[in-house]
Amino acid sequence: MQTKRTVTGRSRTAGAGAAVLALALAACLRAGEPAAAATPPLTKAPDGRPLQLTFADEFDSFRRFRNGQGVWRTTFRDGNDVFSKSGKDDFELRTLKWNKELQLYVDPDMPGHAGPHGDHETMAPMMHRPLGLDPFKVGGGTLTISVDRTPAALESQLGGFRYISGLITTQPSFHQQYGYFEMRAKLPRGKGIWPAFWLLPLDLSWPPEIDVMESIGDPSTVFVNAHSKVIKAQTKEVKVSPDDFHTYAVAWDRQNLTFFIDGRQVDRRPTPGDMHKPMYMLANVAVGGDWAGQPDASTRFPAGMTIDYIRAYRFAR
Repeated sequence: MQTKRTVTGRSRTAGAGAAVLALALAACLRAGEPAAAATPPLTKAPDGRPLQLTFADEFDSFRRFRNGQGVWRTTFRDGNDVFSKSGKDDFELRTLKWNKELQLYVDPDMPGHAGPHGDHETMAPMMHRPLGLDPFKVGGGTLTISVDRTPAALESQLGGFRYISGLITTQPSFHQQYGYFEMRAKLPRGKGIWPAFWLLPLDLSWPPEIDVMESIGDPSTVFVNAHSKVIKAQTKEVKVSPDDFHTYAVAWDRQNLTFFIDGRQVDRRPTPGDMHKPMYMLANVAVGGDWAGQPDASTRFPAGMTIDYIRAYRFAR
């Protein structure tokens, strides 16, 4: 995913300047077993290195970070001042406008607001009242992050954003320098739908960024990437079976970034010199943007990414 400083000089397409790895893995990268079938944590990475589990969420429940407790923050950064008591807008914590994204990341506690051009006096009775919008659904040991059109009656309270979706990050609860990070998930389909699993630095700098998995509307095609000030980003494209769960992972150490899908190595590159600091995990479903494009008449809503688990490991010594 792009962050504020990614707009300049970064191409998200698999065209010029991007090395495309078109692996015909649809047949061999199948993981069609039901999501509810528990997969035990790894003891070794696919490359044979011993692992020690440091983080795991199997999504038997959703532990949203609230009042200093929980696991998953549902906004970027702190999020406590998304809608301040003064009525000041801070939509930047709930979307990446520099990507030209069309969605607002919501949660049940997010209040109504007039938005940057709204009539604050008219909307005053509704401001700061939670709207109860919940894109997170737990069931069968999975978490589904749903994306949908914004209800017409609520657009004026949500800054005019036409779509609502969800974001989860471990920023307040877990971060780690180096290790093996993985998510098992089934991806949504639809033009303009942009699911991702990625890592960002705890110190809020950018770059670096590790894109463990991204997809733009076609679940048979996923992308891996890494962004750095010292090495040019190179997007790698990988083909997978579109209707199955797959495990997306990266092994990050001082020397290399190695990307895996269902335990198979799909890319390896040197670790950039600015990628040696603690990072936290994010998973989200964006809509639109320069890379994903606009939804069209073929895009069906609601859509969603269903996550079986997210785990992290240290390399055991």
